[in-house]
Amino acid sequence: MATQMIPMTNEQLQQLIQAVREAAVAEAKAAAASTMTVKSKGSFSNCQSRFGGQRDHEAVEEFITSIETYKDIESITDEEALKGISLLFYGIASTWWQGVRKEAKQWHDALALIRDHFSPTKPAYQIYLEIFEKKQDDSTAIDTFVCHKRALLAQLPTDRHDEDTELDLIYGLLNIKYRKHIARHDVKTFRELLEQGRIIEHNNLEDETANSGPARGAKGTKRCTYCNYRGHTTEECRKRKDAGDK
Repeated sequence: MATQMIPMTNEQLQQLIQAVREAAVAEAKAAAASTMTVKSKGSFSNCQSRFGGQRDHEAVEEFITSIETYKDIESITDEEALKGISLLFYGIASTWWQGVRKEAKQWHDALALIRDHFSPTKPAYQIYLEIFEKKQDDSTAIDTFVCHKRALLAQLPTDRHDEDTELDLIYGLLNIKYRKHIARHDVKTFRELLEQGRIIEHNNLEDETANSGPARGAKGTKRCTYCNYRGHTTEECRKRKDAGDK
C-alpha cells in the first residue's frame, strides 16, 4: 500500500520547525539542570585534608578552614558534608568520631565538636603566659616570630586589644638586633614592623656574606716569627731549616 503524502503549507512548516527548536532548547535546559544537580551533590571523597586528632589549636583551625573551603568550592550541602566528614578522620580522631557522631545533628555541630574536644578555649591568662614565654632568638626570622605571636593573640576574646596594644606586647619580645634599629614609635602597624624587620635581615645577610672570607691580616692566620711571612709557623719555615738554625 503506497504511503499517502500529506500536503503542508509554508506556515505549517515554519510552525513545525519552531516546535522542534523549542523542544531541543527545553531538552538542553533540562540536561543542564540535571548536570548542576549532580554537581551540587558533591562529597569529601577527593578532599586531601585529613585530621588525626592533634590537640593543637593551629592544626584544628587549619583543618576546619581547609574543609570549609573545599565544601564551598565543590558546592557540598550541609547534609552531604555531615555524612562524609568521617572520610577525613584517621587514627584517634576516627575512633572519637564514632563515639560522638550522633551528637552532630547539623554541620556546624560537627565543627563545634571538633573544636571543643581537640582545641578547647584556653583561659586568657594561659594565652598570655604562652605569648611571653619565649623571646625571639637569633635564628628565628621576624616573619615567623610575629606570625606565631599573633596567632596566640587571635585566641584571646574578640576585641581584647587593638593593633597598637598588640604591637606593644610583641615589640618587647623582639631580638635586640631589631629593636636597636626600629623605634617603637616609628611603627604603627604590624606591616610596617615586618617591612623594616626584613630590611634589617637583608642588611645583616649582606654583612655576613661580605665578612665570610678570611680578612687580610686577620689574627687567626699563621705567621712565621723567623722570616715574618704568613702561611706557616717557625717550625715549618724552610728558610730556617736551610740556614741550619735550630
